[in-house]
Amino acid sequence: MPAFRSIRTRRGKRKINKGFELQLTSLIDVLVIILVFLLKSYQTSLNTLTTVEGLQMPISASQDEPHDSLQVIITPEGITFEGKRVVDFAQSGDTAGSTEGAYKLNATDLDEGGRRIVGLFNTLVAAREKSELLKAKSPVRDANGNPLPFDGVLAVTADKRIQYDTLRKIMYTAGAAGFKVFRFIALKKET
Repeated sequence: MPAFRSIRTRRGKRKINKGFELQLTSLIDVLVIILVFLLKSYQTSLNTLTTVEGLQMPISASQDEPHDSLQVIITPEGITFEGKRVVDFAQSGDTAGSTEGAYKLNATDLDEGGRRIVGLFNTLVAAREKSELLKAKSPVRDANGNPLPFDGVLAVTADKRIQYDTLRKIMYTAGAAGFKVFRFIALKKET
């Protein structure tokens, strides 16, 4: 009756007689390929740039990543430096809901013939002095053993509807406070 044995019985005996070995070489190759793919596609940025709700940022085709620096945010309501509101724009009753009359500075907020914004200037000078103090205490030194100089970089996040005159006053104020390099933050163009 050996001819009438079931197929399952015959297959089971073959498996018992023959040892099974796992092919680790090909399995490791697959895992390495997956790991390399994940590492290449993973992007991280240590920059912490914040935005404000309702801010309409300009669109840019540039692929450059913003560098870590101090940040000024300009909204229709006012100017914010590092998360703290430093200047409020003048809001009249007829322009409270729109941006048409926004970005107007009070005359008391300006000096030097209406070119420099006092509150922003004082805040930027304090930030520059703090940065210089931290760099002086830092163990990182240049080739001569001196502390690294103040770089004076300011990231400007501005609403795309801002008036040029207001932006010019903000840049003049930052330049007077020692911030000579401006990096304008924009959204990447979706492709």
